[in-house]
Amino acid sequence: MTGFIASIVEALGELRVNKGRILLSLIGVAFSVFALTAVLGAGGMLSSALEQSFERTGGRDKILTVYPSGGGQVTGSEQDELVLEQVDRLGIDQRSRKAYASTRVQTPQGVRNAEVTGVDPAYAGMYRMQPEEGRWIADSDRSRLAPALVVNQPMYEALGRPALGSEPVTLYGESGTQGSEQAVIIGVLPADEMTDYGLMAYMAVDAMDTLPGMTEESVRTSEYVLWVPPEQSDEIMDRLVTALRDTPAGSFDVFPSSFSVDDIGFGVLRNAIVVVALLVLLLGGMGLVNISLVTVRYRVREIGIRRSYGATGGRIFFGVLMESVVATVVAGAVGVAGAVALVKAPFVTSAFEDLGLVDVPPFPISAVLAGLIAATAVGVLAGALPALIATRIKVIDAIRT
Repeated sequence: MTGFIASIVEALGELRVNKGRILLSLIGVAFSVFALTAVLGAGGMLSSALEQSFERTGGRDKILTVYPSGGGQVTGSEQDELVLEQVDRLGIDQRSRKAYASTRVQTPQGVRNAEVTGVDPAYAGMYRMQPEEGRWIADSDRSRLAPALVVNQPMYEALGRPALGSEPVTLYGESGTQGSEQAVIIGVLPADEMTDYGLMAYMAVDAMDTLPGMTEESVRTSEYVLWVPPEQSDEIMDRLVTALRDTPAGSFDVFPSSFSVDDIGFGVLRNAIVVVALLVLLLGGMGLVNISLVTVRYRVREIGIRRSYGATGGRIFFGVLMESVVATVVAGAVGVAGAVALVKAPFVTSAFEDLGLVDVPPFPISAVLAGLIAATAVGVLAGALPALIATRIKVIDAIRT
């Protein structure tokens, strides 16, 4: 460690002496590392942001959908029992049923139509649904006398922003049906321009028979969504298809309903930008090589004197190499710091928040490590040739100069 630290100290001293010669090359390396780190960091954050957006609509990777395609002669509860039994046998606990219904809700402006989706509590984790106010559906909401609803922003605003969990709202059945029901709002979802196209609410699927005009016999699951490990999705899908073939509940279609950002070609674009940044970094390294070669020629007397005092070729090689490495690491650290400061600037993070994300993506540590590793690699490549030339300098060369 003494020799290694001494080499670093010596390299810093040489950099101070020759800073005028190598400054421009180091600025190029710093900008190249800045571009590489910023691209990787912003690309990673954008990838996470897009992934969250996809997961809010299509579900996490990997979501399988089991869709009843008809032909069954069983009730809705019997169908659920048959499908969920097969799902439980496969050890899938992240699952949810989905059932749909229409209702009418009393607002200060009059009665308006609303769409209600019945789900299980696990649905929120599968589709990144986190209420902005209040809470999500819980198991205890299945047996409530008054239906508990989680609504979107348009419905909450149309109702006049009632107090969550206490102030009742009135629901009516579809046109032509009799009766009404008092419900409570327990949660409000964040505003989402992609999905906020009407009044929408979520509730426990087992409590949908409490809606006006609905009965236990009329509630029927339209689809089952399962969150499974991506590497096991094909096997699980095949096993479900086999298990649900020719059942009393009819036939079922099983298919994946989620996709990742790489499926839309984002990974190819990100890799192309990284290649461009690496080429820029390589050009900056080539400039540093030229400057280092010139610097070595000016240091023939110094290196020859070191050889006369017993410095080995390996010691000379390592010392010259470390000068280049230390220089590029310092330049790389400056570039990485600039990239992190830019990507984490308030105007950038606010842009991610405006997307309505559940979690604002952090700056990926892999981008920082990639920038520092790239700077170190450029230093090694740029310093290897000058260091090799320096080892061939002999004492007689110092005398001649």
